[in-house]
Amino acid sequence: MTTDTVKYSSEKLAEFKQILSEKLEDVQGQIEDKKASVKNRKEQVAQSNLGFSEGSRHFQQQAKNKQLIRRLQHKARELKAALGRIEDETYGVCDRTGKLIREARLQAMPTARFDIVRKV
Repeated sequence: MTTDTVKYSSEKLAEFKQILSEKLEDVQGQIEDKKASVKNRKEQVAQSNLGFSEGSRHFQQQAKNKQLIRRLQHKARELKAALGRIEDETYGVCDRTGKLIREARLQAMPTARFDIVRKV
């Protein structure tokens, strides 16, 4: 696979970099907000006397929050990896075929590493 001849223009890469940077900033803000919310809830629970059912609901919600934070962290890692591919000028090149990923696909899913192969 030769990525020297198959790549998006510098202008297109700059556009995608802007999109990815904005999404990364948004995701990092969501992570911080969720972590702050979890911390505040823990403090509230520590200061109150919860019954069994309230405590159970708290721990269920805590597990959901932790899962959401993990998903957001995974998304942030994917966005950072995509930004790294932009710096390497390999962004938008399918890892499987070495061909350019369609621009519409990258706009729909900026972290895409593979193009969707259409079977007729």
